Amino acid sequence: MRKLIQIYTGGVSGRNISVQQIVQKLELVQKAGLDGIIVGWSLEKQIYEWLRDYTKERGIELYLWFQVLSEFKRLGGFTAVETLYGKSVQSAVFDGDEEFSFYCPSHPDTFKSLRHIYETYFAEIAFDGVLLDRIRFPSPVTDPNALFSCTCPFCMEKLEKRGIGRAEIDEAKRQMQESIEQGGVLGIREYRDGTYSFNARKVEAYLHARTALITEMVSSLSLYFREKGMKVGLDLFAPFLAVFVGQDYTELSKTADFIKPMLYRHTYTPAGMRYELEGMAGKRAGRMKQLVGMADDRMTDFMAKELETVQKLACCDIYAGMEIHTAKDLPLVSVQSVREGVEVTEKMNCAGRVASWNLLEASGENLLAFMKEEICTS
Repeated sequence: MRKLIQIYTGGVSGRNISVQQIVQKLELVQKAGLDGIIVGWSLEKQIYEWLRDYTKERGIELYLWFQVLSEFKRLGGFTAVETLYGKSVQSAVFDGDEEFSFYCPSHPDTFKSLRHIYETYFAEIAFDGVLLDRIRFPSPVTDPNALFSCTCPFCMEKLEKRGIGRAEIDEAKRQMQESIEQGGVLGIREYRDGTYSFNARKVEAYLHARTALITEMVSSLSLYFREKGMKVGLDLFAPFLAVFVGQDYTELSKTADFIKPMLYRHTYTPAGMRYELEGMAGKRAGRMKQLVGMADDRMTDFMAKELETVQKLACCDIYAGMEIHTAKDLPLVSVQSVREGVEVTEKMNCAGRVASWNLLEASGENLLAFMKEEICTS
């Protein structure tokens, strides 16, 4: 099984990460069969250049951690995702410099700007591949109106070709709200194998059509990188969350060399499985947990269940994303929990696993547990 680690160097402005900080952590894992490093997304080239030399000498692949629909708004001509009310979806900032402000996947300037950013700031590093992150619409946790976005002219033109006009979106929202008022959870009737059926049929049709907007954009970007001889990985929400942010596992996996489902059991920040479910379902979180099969005290079991779903849906390699640390001020991830996650990935015969999401903030014990190395106590 391939083992990859992620290094977060900060937002666009960077965190002034030193090479020595990275060396200290890499010394723990470099002899344990490390296969790849995913790094991003600051503009500090010296870190990438050093890692390029380091990985080439050791036969390790180097991937650029590339944000697609957020984080780079100061570097390009991006248009914000638009709600039904003609306003921009609310943004949020986590961990000081991660800015969750999303822009439209359908606007023609989006792809042009992303290509320009890559060619201006990253192309000369000669990465082996790229991990495309934030390939989604904003989460309803950030803004309740996000579920019914983007409704700009470019997105609406594409949705209308799939039979979804503004009237259909208005009706989908009305049906969902009616379901909620009657005690339902977002109009959901059943969840099985990564797919929801809804009591509100317009909701089902709208959410399905909406995923095509993300797939189309990712397909174009993936082709762009593959034509450069680069491998492409995709960072995806867990299957039970995917449709609510516009992600279709089956279609997206056709565009990639591997997908990385973010099966985060512990962290209570964006992409964390509990965080997203509880923020989206609100007072009916308990009912939604029943619908999707999540039990609070058995999150590793739920990780395995969702990973099994990924295997049914995807048609490319699966690199399971698992935390080896959480955000500051949250309970620490235990060594035992890391070991349990590793056992799941190996039992499920995943092609790989990814230590998420920052090598620099993980403990040495957790890193060794992720690599499946014995901890030296002498």
